Amino acid sequence: MTARPWRSRPFLVAALALTMLFVLLLTAVTRLALNESRLRGEPAEGVIWFSSQGQYEAMRLADTALLFEAGRVARDELQLRFDLLDSRIKLFEEGQMTARVAAMGYDDEIANLRPLLEAERPILANLTPADTDGVLALHEMARSIAATMRDFANAGMLDGRDRQEAVRAGRQQILFEILGFLLATLVAVVIVAILMVRGLRTAMRAEAALAHEREVSRLHRAFTSVVSHQFRTPLSIIDSSAQRMLRRGMEMTPDELSSRIGKIRNACLRLTRLMESTLNAARLEQGEISFQARPCDLPALVANVVDNQPDEDQRRIELDIGNLPKLVQADTTLLEQAVQNLVSNALKYSPGDAPVEVRGERQGGDVLISVEDRGVGIPSDEIGFVTERFFRARTAEGLPGTGIGLNFVSQIMALHGGKVEVRSAEGVGSTFTLRFPLRVVEPAALTAMDSAA
Repeated sequence: MTARPWRSRPFLVAALALTMLFVLLLTAVTRLALNESRLRGEPAEGVIWFSSQGQYEAMRLADTALLFEAGRVARDELQLRFDLLDSRIKLFEEGQMTARVAAMGYDDEIANLRPLLEAERPILANLTPADTDGVLALHEMARSIAATMRDFANAGMLDGRDRQEAVRAGRQQILFEILGFLLATLVAVVIVAILMVRGLRTAMRAEAALAHEREVSRLHRAFTSVVSHQFRTPLSIIDSSAQRMLRRGMEMTPDELSSRIGKIRNACLRLTRLMESTLNAARLEQGEISFQARPCDLPALVANVVDNQPDEDQRRIELDIGNLPKLVQADTTLLEQAVQNLVSNALKYSPGDAPVEVRGERQGGDVLISVEDRGVGIPSDEIGFVTERFFRARTAEGLPGTGIGLNFVSQIMALHGGKVEVRSAEGVGSTFTLRFPLRVVEPAALTAMDSAA
């Protein structure tokens, strides 16, 4: 998935479909406009009006001819009526009406009217009331033209009706097409919007995954650097002590020899703890360490952790666990590891003569085990990050550590349904508290525990 979803193939296809629908919609609207203009440009009333005028003038000429024979109108009146009829016939021989006449199939009938008029024009010049045959011929010619105009008006009315029905049918079809295009356009817009949202979400997830991967890579590099340094220091101590014992072994006093051996043992112990903490973090991350709750003697667990510290450090520890519950349901191995990490950190980050207080108590439905030191402390802006993997406060520079111990402790507390609370002041000291729910040991578990003992 590209980081720019508007360049993806599905989006381009949807955008192309949307463009085509827009073009089709524009074409349909244009057709609708042309259809409407067709109705406006060819009114049926125009044909009917012209035909009616022609029929009217023809009937007036026929009547005027009879009045002329009776001596009731003058020749000029008869000539006027003839000229008016001639002007009406010319309307059908010129302009748009000519095309309309042809379209209606009346071009031959209209064309036959002109010879009739032209045949009567010279007779009319010498016509007298006494010329009965001439007057009747003029009368019949006018009536014939009137009949043709009547038929043409009727045909125009029917043609206009048919044309209006065709226009209405075309309008209805085009409107349906426009409605279909609008619906299709709406669907295309929705599809484009969905693709955009999905693309953006995918891009955001990809960017977040990439940022996470970069952060993990950075932390791994930092971890490798720290671990390398932490392994190198005790190895250097072991190597230097071994070389000194090799060169001056026979000359060394028992006290000096005991001191060198003690340094080698402390360095080995430090290496062992470093490997154990690293391996435990990896095992916990891979799910190889599971939570196994069983009856746990909390005071004994805390006291055992204190007893396992070096003799010189044990004298610095002030133990106050009188209010600690005797037995709880907990994972003894993991909980001991958590307390061990907190006590080791307190001793490591405190001056050699500074005391470390280890307290335990029950508070409501929770169990609290606190370790307080008077060491370097943690800057206030870094307290929220101390349980993140590989994180080390800037006050810990120059002190051994990998940045995985507190993260391991926080995961152990999570398995117990608890958390790690931190209070610290830079240059004053820190207090780390394990807070987890008190799980009472069931009688059946106590019975099984007594039987095993």
